[in-house]
Amino acid sequence: MSDLVEILGDVDVDDHLRVTLDDGTEFEGWASPVDYVPEESLRIEVRPEGGTTDRYEISAAYDDGWTDPTVRHAEADAESGSWGDLGGVEGVEVESESGQMQGRTDAP
Repeated sequence: MSDLVEILGDVDVDDHLRVTLDDGTEFEGWASPVDYVPEESLRIEVRPEGGTTDRYEISAAYDDGWTDPTVRHAEADAESGSWGDLGGVEGVEVESESGQMQGRTDAP
């Protein structure tokens, strides 16, 4: 999973991500915000295009190695506003704001 974390650690705000979960579910959108501290933590929020209120959060933690990146989902306008776990990240494609492919991996 360190390949996934390395690719996700290079993500910048406004990069476009296409994420595949371990159950085959896919989502894509723009990264904002991005919080990555090497050998400590990773958190990226992904917001899809098209005025949707969906929000996805990819996160991993470091403790003698990286945990597998996982994804949570929430709808910004939902009354509860709570996050629900969706599963682990199986693969990711990252395209920079300039349209250049930054990285791609299909885990493990």
